[in-house]
Parts: sequence; structure tokens; C-alpha cells
Amino acid sequence: MANFNVTLLVSTGKNASAVWSYSGSLGLSSGNPIDVQIGDTVTFIRHASSGGDANVTLLNVFTSNANIVLTTSQTSVARTVASGGTTLDTISGSNQGSGSTDSLYIERQAASSDTTIPVITRTGAASVSLNVGGTYSDAGATATDNTDGNITSSIVTSNPVNVNTAGTYTVTYNVDDAAGNSATQVTRSVTVTAYVLPDVTITDVESITRPNGSTNHAITIAAGSSVTIYEVRTGSASGTVVATRTGNGALTVSNIPSAGTSATYYITGRVTTGNGGNNAAALADTYIVVHEAAAGSGTGSGGTGTFGLRVFDANNNVTLDLTDRVVTFRQRVTGSLSASETSKTVTLNAAGTCVINLTPLTVIYVSNIPQRQKILYFTISGTALTIKRTATNAAGSANAAQAYDLLVVNDPVS
Repeated sequence: MANFNVTLLVSTGKNASAVWSYSGSLGLSSGNPIDVQIGDTVTFIRHASSGGDANVTLLNVFTSNANIVLTTSQTSVARTVASGGTTLDTISGSNQGSGSTDSLYIERQAASSDTTIPVITRTGAASVSLNVGGTYSDAGATATDNTDGNITSSIVTSNPVNVNTAGTYTVTYNVDDAAGNSATQVTRSVTVTAYVLPDVTITDVESITRPNGSTNHAITIAAGSSVTIYEVRTGSASGTVVATRTGNGALTVSNIPSAGTSATYYITGRVTTGNGGNNAAALADTYIVVHEAAAGSGTGSGGTGTFGLRVFDANNNVTLDLTDRVVTFRQRVTGSLSASETSKTVTLNAAGTCVINLTPLTVIYVSNIPQRQKILYFTISGTALTIKRTATNAAGSANAAQAYDLLVVNDPVS
């Protein structure tokens, strides 16, 4: 910074306009101008420490520049040279004051010669990866400048990372030094990855019947993934884990229902955080295990106790044999289809899997005419039992109602 100590003396006439006169070694004049360059700052300083008693207007300070005014509250005013080849020409102006003598100094600060850009150093890795829902805390960066020193506090960081949305994000770091030199931008790549989900599309595990006295049962996990941990649970999909394996293969489950009962088992899958998952269990399949009861000592009639179920026709032929497992009599359903109904749906108290007609049709033809109105069909889905017939009458006869007496059975292996 160079100080040009040029003293300008004001004439003493109150409210009188006066041209500034000046003295000093530089002797400002159109013939002896001060050269100023782009970026130079020229400051005009009033001698008074708290302003003057009147406004001071400086005319034609720079060739092609506007006038400069120092108000009564100002002790100085600065201007930055915006174009090159400008000279500080003859200064003239007016001081509407009270007749006091004032001094004006001119100070020129040359444009900075610092053209070296600062340097940003990234802290930590250039690339970071995390799973959706994880935590990201940016490690930041530091910055130094050959003139200004440590300018880390001036770094402008742009961090668009959204840990709840999968994608690749770029964190940027920028900084300028006091001379306006911009550092080369530094970046960090942050990849947010969706969790690896467990493969729950395994091959269905069939229901199993185990002989009385068994203490375990075995299943096979197939068509799963090698990073999925499969667990067998009791009670529910969040119940107690009784067996586990990773990926496909055989699995022995050291658990079995009490003799004469059945139980549902739940297969869940999860992927650990080390393999890109969130370690949460998801249901893959369910299956039923039936543990046979101890052998009985006589002829049973079926039911939920010691014996299974065997149904005979009038000729003592077996028409339904469920003696290899325990079944449950759900509900006896009685009623009738009206003369105009060909179907009816009944809601059961509990889910069933098959229906036994306790009054089956034994004579299908009468005088060579099929008794269509008496032939009943059944479909069952959960608790919905649908009773159907193909017609409401035999050929050539009037419409007729048809009674039914049915036994709904639940077979856990169906």
C-alpha cells in the first residue's frame, strides 16, 4: 500500500464554492497525474476524525468516472478502479462549510499480486458406502493458502446425501482466498445402497407325519439364497427359533408336537448386516407336523384322540381312510336347499378341508330318470362351505327342496 500525502486546502469563505488547492511533492495536476490500474483501491481521507462540517464533492476524480461525495458523517470514501489505463487527474470540488481549513489525503492500494490458488485436502476416503437408513457424518476437508495460511473455516461444503434414499451422491468442497483465487474443487462420492433382502421364495416344504415317539423332524431348504439365514420357528413368524441353517440344504429340527397332535412351523429368512441386509426376519413358508398317537387297543371311530378316521359304505367298503393321521371333526351341518336353489354357501365355525355326506344318495335313477335334484356336490375353502346341485327337479317333475346332513372334517395334511 502506497500513501500519497497530498494536502488539499479549502478557501475560508463560508458557503462559498472553492476549487481545492493542494501542496506537496506530488503536485497533482493534469500534467502530473497518478497512474492507477485495474483492481487498485484509491481512498480519499478527510483530516477530521469524525467527519466535517459540510459535504465535500470531488469532481472528475478519475477520467470517465462519476463524482465522489464525502458527507458530513464520513471521514473517508474508497473506490476500486474497474478499468485499466485510468489516471488520477486534477481534483476540483466544493466545500459548503463554515470557513474552516480542512485537509484531504489520498491513499492508493495497489491490486493484489497474489495469483496462487489455495489447496483443499479432503479428510477421509474419496468414496464411502452405506445402507439405506444408516448414518452418514461427513469427514470434511482442510484448506491452506500461500498468503492467507489456514483458511479451512472458509470452505463451502455442499452435502446432498439422503441416507433414506438409495443412490450415489457427490459432496463438494470449495474455497477462495482473500485475493479471490478459487481452489480446485474437491469431491467425495457417497453411495447409499438398498438392503439385500432375504430370499423367501423357497420351494414349499410339505407337511410331515412322524411316528409316535419321534423327537425331531427333518426338512430341506431349496431354491433359497446362499446369504440368507433360514430359521424354523414355533408359534408364529416371530416365535422361538428351534433350528437354523444358512442357504440351501437339509435341516434337522429338534422339535415336534405332542403325540396325537399337530403343529404349524414357520420358516423365516434374514440377511445379516455384514452381507448387506438389515438382519430382520421375513416369513418364507409354513408347514405342519403331525405326531402320531400311540396305537390303540380296539376298533375306533376316528376323531381327535387315539385313532384316525375311516369311512365305510353300506357294503363295508372303505371310502375314506385317514387312519395314518389325526383329523378333527369341525362341525355337523344340516339344512336344505329350497325348491328354487341350486347352491348355498354356509359359513363354518372353523376351517375345514373335506365334507362327508351323512345321507348320500343311493338311488340315482327312478324309471330311468336321473334324480338330478338330489345329487349334491361340495366345495370348501377355509370356513366357506358351498353346497350345490345341478338342477332343482328331475326331468318332467316339479321343483323340489333337498335336505342335507353333512360332517365337516379338518385334515391337517390335505
